[in-house]
Amino acid sequence: MAIDPTDSARPFGWRKRIGILSPTVIETAAYDFYRLAPDGVSMCATTSNIEHWNKENFQAHVIDPLVASAKYLASRDVDYIMHCGMPVVTTRGKGFEEEVVRLITEATGLPASTSIRSAIRALAHLGVHKVAVLSPYPQELHQSAVKFLADSGFEVVADRTMDVVFKRLQDVTPAEIAAAGKALLATAPRAEGLYVPCNQWSAADAAPLIEQACGVPVVTGAHADHWEAFRALGITDRIEGRGRLMASLSAAS
Repeated sequence: MAIDPTDSARPFGWRKRIGILSPTVIETAAYDFYRLAPDGVSMCATTSNIEHWNKENFQAHVIDPLVASAKYLASRDVDYIMHCGMPVVTTRGKGFEEEVVRLITEATGLPASTSIRSAIRALAHLGVHKVAVLSPYPQELHQSAVKFLADSGFEVVADRTMDVVFKRLQDVTPAEIAAAGKALLATAPRAEGLYVPCNQWSAADAAPLIEQACGVPVVTGAHADHWEAFRALGITDRIEGRGRLMASLSAAS
């Protein structure tokens, strides 16, 4: 592919730089981002390398690294910070998503969001109130997401977890996720949409397959994260073939 001479004179991320704060590894999230992001929009990501947390070590293992990592991303001149660890937020209950945003913004002066906050906004944007939920999480974390959505005003009409071993999430194929999503929606004719959290697996590739087969919008963790960041930064380029949520960015412009 020929290099555009105009682009060769521009710095990386010349339009906007989005900071990604992940509690654990950054693998599928980076792959998804660069297939979605328009020219000139880049990500600058870091991880807290969290293995696990509990009530006793939450401040030391989650909150303190979160603030330090957010400050570091701000020092790299990012324009926005996205916190991508949904269970870190949902296990603490409704309201904690705004606390995380407050901590990041007060520490950095930058706009920010969390995965579950972005997903809630994305579902509302698509007019989804009655939602089915398909996740890869252990039952306890899965139920924390279901409860969080219910506490946020959604009606969860069906839910299922594929209960994937955490360090094997990348091995689940888009076809497997799509099959599970279609099967779940088949049990829930009242569902107005499907939410598939977690940006550590290939749900973003499964979303268009499910939408084509079932005719309802699908919000994945990766799509919600990137949609919210792009929307907040005024990025309204046309993004084709990645599902209804990403296509709605250009419609909004």
